[in-house]
Amino acid sequence: MRTLPLIATALTVLLTTGCVSTSNNNAEPAAVNAAAVNPQTLLTARLQPVSGLTTSVLADGQLKLSFPGITAFSHDGARLSDELQQQLVTVTESLKDISYQQLTVLGHTDSSGQLAYNKTLSQQRAEQVMAFMLQQGLPLETLAAEGRGPAEPIADNRTAAGKAANRRVELVIHFGPALTAALAD
Repeated sequence: MRTLPLIATALTVLLTTGCVSTSNNNAEPAAVNAAAVNPQTLLTARLQPVSGLTTSVLADGQLKLSFPGITAFSHDGARLSDELQQQLVTVTESLKDISYQQLTVLGHTDSSGQLAYNKTLSQQRAEQVMAFMLQQGLPLETLAAEGRGPAEPIADNRTAAGKAANRRVELVIHFGPALTAALAD
């Protein structure tokens, strides 16, 4: 049921911002134990106010982060744009103290050029993002990079704007079998 994560996110936000408190007669506000909150829900709540970033829950319970409207890479390049770097810093900060099993960086290209070249370029893009996230403090054992080439376009490759949109990176976060099973219930 997709409404369960949405409700849990709303409650987490309300509890952590102090808009809602649990009923007890103590004068001190109730503390929220971040470890007791669903990690996917907590991450989604942390990222919700971030402009230029979208989150979606995949069928298998993984969380996908996308950066629509951001030119992540130049044509034929793997250097991260300043705008993408800022977004990745925000994601990395939001992941602190959240338990996740793996973060996979998916690199994409537009359809210009040879397929083999684009596969290599998309892998280089994914690896550049992974290296940047390592520099920001994420542990190597939780990161993976995967180049997808031009196989999964999100825009029309016949236009310059479409090609720019297809030169992108996406992050897929897997929270582990226990969370995936809980989300399926």
